Parts: sequence; structure tokens; C-alpha cells
Amino acid sequence: MRTHGKYIHRVNMKLDQIGFWSEIKLEIIKKYACAYTSIMKNQSWCKGYVYIDAFAGAGKHISRRTGEMVPGSPLNALEVKPPFTEYFFIDLAEERADVFIELARENSNIHPYHGDCNEVLVKDIFPMLGYDTFKRALCILDPYGLHLKWETIKKAAELATIDIFINFPIMDMNRNVLFADFDKADPEDIKRMNDFWGDESWKDILYKEQKTLFGETEYIRIENYRTLAKEFRKRLIESGFNDVPEPILMTNVKNGPLYYLYFASQKDVANNIVKDIFKKYEKGK
Repeated sequence: MRTHGKYIHRVNMKLDQIGFWSEIKLEIIKKYACAYTSIMKNQSWCKGYVYIDAFAGAGKHISRRTGEMVPGSPLNALEVKPPFTEYFFIDLAEERADVFIELARENSNIHPYHGDCNEVLVKDIFPMLGYDTFKRALCILDPYGLHLKWETIKKAAELATIDIFINFPIMDMNRNVLFADFDKADPEDIKRMNDFWGDESWKDILYKEQKTLFGETEYIRIENYRTLAKEFRKRLIESGFNDVPEPILMTNVKNGPLYYLYFASQKDVANNIVKDIFKKYEKGK
């Protein structure tokens, strides 16, 4: 192994390659994190402001553009000044979780978890962030696909102590669920979509039920992912977040949709900061 500042990286660990807009996403999150800690540091009532990365990964990536190593959101968070008071890193892959276990041996403010973030967040971390604890948190919910559950998002909203960034994984949805003919979708993928959305209402938004010439029922898609993204923003607001800025769409080099990046908070000042950050990067698209 070798050490990069506070960060330990296993030489033989495979790192993910990321595109330009994933690098932009990391910049957006880091900019908000810096603003967040600067504000929270001056709140005399606050007993702690923590950083949570629910899909921490290996901590670093490889840029497809340059071939160089790019700091991931965990490493960016550790470099934010003023620093967070605590860090919670979760990953389902044991090898990646082990990286943060080793970091925790050097820093008692780092708390590593190996497991499904939906379970870890709801059972272990969120209970420590009740309103009466006077702690606040920034939580990054950035899955590779449909691996996040609506119950997790809803719980964060109910606590009213957590700002969240959410990856709305359009590519996974389009590839595996949102077929023109709904019957082509695998039941397991439909279940993943239901878990992410929270129920089956997404189906009613996108598909129209009709009878075939043989009297059978079929579902034909009448709307696209953009409509679904608008409805998801409404769901976030209805779940308890005070406001949700218009998300920023991340695309590939051919301008194909990859995912929407959402932000949600109960604080107007937080939403206004992110609106300004999003606006800057939208202009560069």
C-alpha cells in the first residue's frame, strides 16, 4: 500500500474510470461541502456536522479524459477546510470498506461500515442525527444504479437534519426497466425500480394500459425519463424537504443521459447555494 496524505490506497485495487461529468459532480459536491462546513462552524448551537458517503467506493477514480487519478468524494471530503467533525463511509464491497477501516485506525473521527447502505443508514447512522442531538449532516447518495431505496431517502427527510445529494440513475433505468414495451423488463429490475421510487406509481406516470386485438393487456410507454425526473423532484419535496433545486443532468460524450444530480435540504440558504453552483455548471454544458 501507499499513502496519499491521509488517504491509504491499495496498489492492486481496481479503480473505476469516470467521465467528464462525473468529475464535474465531484467538484459540485466539494464546493458545497466547503460552503457547508464554513457555515456550520459558526453555529454556536451545533454539536457536530458530519459527512456521510453511502457509496464510498475506493476513494479514488481514473479519469477517462486524462488517464490520471482523480480524488473521489471521500478524499475530497477529508480535504475540506474547515473539516467536518465526523466522517461516515459505507461500501458494500469488503475490499473498499477495508480502506476506510485502516483510515479509522489513524483518525477516530472516521467511521467505516461494510454493508448495504440502506440498512446501515437507517439502523446505525441516522438514529445518531435526531433533531434534538443538535448535529447536522451532509449525505451523498451516489449509487452506480438502482441500489438506493426510497425508505432511506424518506427517513433522511423526516429527520430534518440532513442535506442530501442524490444520483437519479437514468442509464440503469433506461437499460433495464423503461422499455417501450413494459413486458420486456425483468421482474427483478422492476423490483429495484419500485424500491428506488417507493411504490409502483412511476409505472402509471410512464405507461398507458391498453387491450390488444386478442384481449390481452399491454403497457405502452407514453412518457420519457424527463417526465419521471420532474415527478421525482415533486416526491422529494412532498417527503419533507423544504425545497429541491432543479437537478442537473449529467450526460456522456454523445450527450446521452447518464443520471440527474439532485440536492435536497430543509434550509433555504443551502438550496440557494446549490442553485448557484448548478447554474454555473449548466452554463458550461
